[in-house]
Amino acid sequence: IGDSPNLKIIGDVDPSDISQGSIGDCWLLSGISSLAEFDGAIKHLFRKTKNLDKMPHDAPNMYTITLWDLPTWTEVDIMIDERLCAMADGSGRLLASKPSEDGELWVCYLEKALTVHCGGWDKITGGQCTHAWALMTGCKEQYTIRKNKKTGKFACYGKYNPYEKKWAQHANSPHDGDQSVWKMAWPRVGGGGDMDLEVDEEELFMRLCAWNAVNYSSGAGTKSGSDKQSTGGVVDNHAYSVIECVNDVAGTDIDLIKVRNPWGKGEIEDGMFDDDGPGWDKYPQVKKALNPVVADDGI
Repeated sequence: IGDSPNLKIIGDVDPSDISQGSIGDCWLLSGISSLAEFDGAIKHLFRKTKNLDKMPHDAPNMYTITLWDLPTWTEVDIMIDERLCAMADGSGRLLASKPSEDGELWVCYLEKALTVHCGGWDKITGGQCTHAWALMTGCKEQYTIRKNKKTGKFACYGKYNPYEKKWAQHANSPHDGDQSVWKMAWPRVGGGGDMDLEVDEEELFMRLCAWNAVNYSSGAGTKSGSDKQSTGGVVDNHAYSVIECVNDVAGTDIDLIKVRNPWGKGEIEDGMFDDDGPGWDKYPQVKKALNPVVADDGI
C-alpha cells in the first residue's frame, strides 16, 4: 500500500497530501486539507508520538494523536497501531485515505484516529468541515454561511443558541449531539455584524478574502444530490477545501477562489479558469500572478 523508498509519517505537509478512499468522509478530509496549509497545525496533533521523524521503523509502530473531545471540550490522546483497513474485495487497496505521492502516511493515521474517536466508519460518513476543525483544534467558534433563498443574500449560522445564551451540546460524531444551528453574529474579522445581517455575493467574497488573510480555515459544500453526479465538474453533495481567495488579480478586476477536491482529482470543467480554460491566455497577467499547475489534482 505504500511501497516507497521515502515512506514517512510527516514530510512536507500540504493540502494535496489528501486523497480520499471509499469512505464518505469528504467533509473530514476537506477539513484536514484546509488545516494542512499549516505544517505546525498537523504536527501539533502528533506531538505526543515519540521519535515521529524516524517512523515508521521496522518494529511495530504505535501513534498517539491528540484530538478534542467535543462533549467536554478537553483534549484526549488517541493511541492507534499501524494497521490500516483494506477493501474487502481482496484487491489489497486501502479502504480509506491513501498515502501521499511522496510517501507520507500522516493522513492515513489521522483519519484512523478520528474514526476511532467518532465511533467507527459509519459515524464519519457525512458531515461538515466545521465539525472537523472543532475536533482537531478545539475551537467552538465555527461559522456556516448559507444563502437565504428569499432574499438571495447570505447569513451566518453556528451552534450558539442566542436565546438561551449557551452552546448546543456537541458530540464527537457529526451524527450525534444537538444538530440545531442558529443565526450568529459574524466574525469581527472582515467587518463583523449582528446575527440579523445578510450580505450579498460581493461582500461575502471580500469577507472570504479577509478571513483568508488571517489564516482562517475555510471549506465549501455543494448542492444536495449524489456524489456520482456533477455540475460542470463540481461534484454534487460534496465538500471542498477553500485554499485561497484572491481579489482583483493583477489589477484585472477578476476575483478567484482556489478550491480543492479531497479526491485529489476531478475539477471544474467549464470555467474561464479551469486548467485549460481560455482565461489564462486571455489574461496572461493573471497566469503570471497565480502560476497555476495544469494537472488532474483536484485543484
